[in-house]
Amino acid sequence: MNGDREELIAAGRAALEQLEVAFDAAITDVVRRVEAASGEKLLVRRPGVLDAVWTDLRGMSWQASNFEHAVQLLRPVMEHDERPLGAVLKTADPCLVRDVTRHLVEAGVLPGPEEVPR
Repeated sequence: MNGDREELIAAGRAALEQLEVAFDAAITDVVRRVEAASGEKLLVRRPGVLDAVWTDLRGMSWQASNFEHAVQLLRPVMEHDERPLGAVLKTADPCLVRDVTRHLVEAGVLPGPEEVPR
């Protein structure tokens, strides 16, 4: 039984690797064809952290600080609760929900009200 389990896991990993390769190839093909036909760039490489200048780092610090504030607010409510954040926020105190939501929006991990499609 243990051998079957290991084989299943190995086959699953191999299948996932094949899917990732196929996915990357498909994206590359679409980008290449659209760019060749239109002259427009579809994908622009996002700069990495080593490309950041001071204003970028300051913005990242602001985002991280807001995320940490949200976590601190949530600790007493979620530390011993297995529910995901969305479920907790549905039943939490409205003031907590407001404050946590504001910090998560500022952290850039949750869309703001103006960003939510209607």
